[in-house]
Amino acid sequence: MNNSSDARISVVVVGGDAPAERVRASLDSVHEQTTGNWDLRTVAGVAELADAVSSTTAEFVTWLDAGDRLEPVALERVFAAFADDVDFVYTDEDRLDDPRGSNPRLKPDWSPDRLLAYPYTGRLAVFRRKTLDDAGGIRPEFALACDHDVALRVSERARRAVHVAEVLYHRQLPDSEVVPDRVPADALRAVAEHLERLGFSATAEPDPERPHLLRLRPALAIQPPVSIVIPTGGHRRVVHGTLLTLVANCVASIVRRSTYPNYEIVCVVDASTDDDAVAELVAAGGDKLRVIPYEQPFNFARKINAGVLHAQNDFLLLLNDDIEVISPDWIESLLMFALEPAVGSVGAKLRFADRRLQHVGAVAVDGNVGHPYYGFPADFDGHMDNARTPTNCIAVTAACLMTRRDCFEAVGGLSLQFPLNYNDIDYGLKLHRSGYRNVFNPYAELFHFETSSRATGSVSDVELEALRERWGSILRRDPYYNPGFGGQPDFVLPLSVPGAAS
Repeated sequence: MNNSSDARISVVVVGGDAPAERVRASLDSVHEQTTGNWDLRTVAGVAELADAVSSTTAEFVTWLDAGDRLEPVALERVFAAFADDVDFVYTDEDRLDDPRGSNPRLKPDWSPDRLLAYPYTGRLAVFRRKTLDDAGGIRPEFALACDHDVALRVSERARRAVHVAEVLYHRQLPDSEVVPDRVPADALRAVAEHLERLGFSATAEPDPERPHLLRLRPALAIQPPVSIVIPTGGHRRVVHGTLLTLVANCVASIVRRSTYPNYEIVCVVDASTDDDAVAELVAAGGDKLRVIPYEQPFNFARKINAGVLHAQNDFLLLLNDDIEVISPDWIESLLMFALEPAVGSVGAKLRFADRRLQHVGAVAVDGNVGHPYYGFPADFDGHMDNARTPTNCIAVTAACLMTRRDCFEAVGGLSLQFPLNYNDIDYGLKLHRSGYRNVFNPYAELFHFETSSRATGSVSDVELEALRERWGSILRRDPYYNPGFGGQPDFVLPLSVPGAAS
């Protein structure tokens, strides 16, 4: 950080129609800061906020709504987070008047794909003034989505955004303010403009099941051919009360339910698979299917790599044979992220047969890797709706994983060191290390009849130790997992959160 004496934060309190005591509470919280490198002003509304931000000579700017308060160390922590290449710093926050307690909003580190559909950065948000100016400053016409609009536009040009994982901002919402029953039109317009500027292949609309949330719909300008790679041994299992050949059921669901037309299915089939299972598979796949014999000892990573070698297309969709399609536009939903050059892999929302959650991305905690919300109810939305909106994560399961061939080849495919488990986690971490992002996308939904293809309890300690040896540092500090959750894999709040208001 530039620690020269003229480096300061301009803090603006937006008064609106708030009572004087609310405004005073906000002003007092600024005066109580442990650093003196700030100036302070009060304005009436968003239009005046725009003028105040554009006219300040301070290097950094932020704003509070009347009644909101800063922790005394808030600006000190923000100053410490800024470096010469940092243009945006945000912190965790909570509610002062929530009947459930402080109800902290514990955020991930920088997650641009989450920001597309969800204004997760919230407050406290501090911007380098020049970067905000270059992005167009505050736009009063987006008053109901001011924070989201600013964060989106700044993200397009910010060199780096930094998250401070402490509850440093306390909201005091007016008594009359309630959660809107529909996402504001301002937010839809801000996101739509952002998608257009990025050339991102989606449109924005209210979520039909949660209208207060925003949903992205695929709007693909192109339909590149996709190779779906499925390793299988032709196993059978009772699913939905019927004995099924899993891979035939999987392929039949792809062919019957998918709305995306441009794909092939490459099945890597064990030599030991019985003829009836192969016949069912061929009947299900028709002219979409190619069967690749596999005669080596079982190694999931090697089977996937073999399938990719035989795949004809540059977009690869790795799929377990114990999958069944739910959402017809699942391929389009995965593609809208996979088309982005900076995205390395995209995963889906996977459900057990009874629709409980099975996979919403992977998380690393204290050297272990897990599935957050594993077995949670079907309609569980997650902390800050992170089971219902796209979000970045360290990896996604190869039970359903879309990636591009250039990414796959750049990191050497799946590592043979992980024949049974963690090959997908290792793949995601290799992409992360290479500068790619991994995305969980809940709009692609599928059933996953987990452990159907191998015995339950087959997770190998040897493979886990190998993963820890290779990726120890990130497994101890997952950038998308907030330490405020207390070290368990679910994003579930502990009884108390350090730094939260009491």
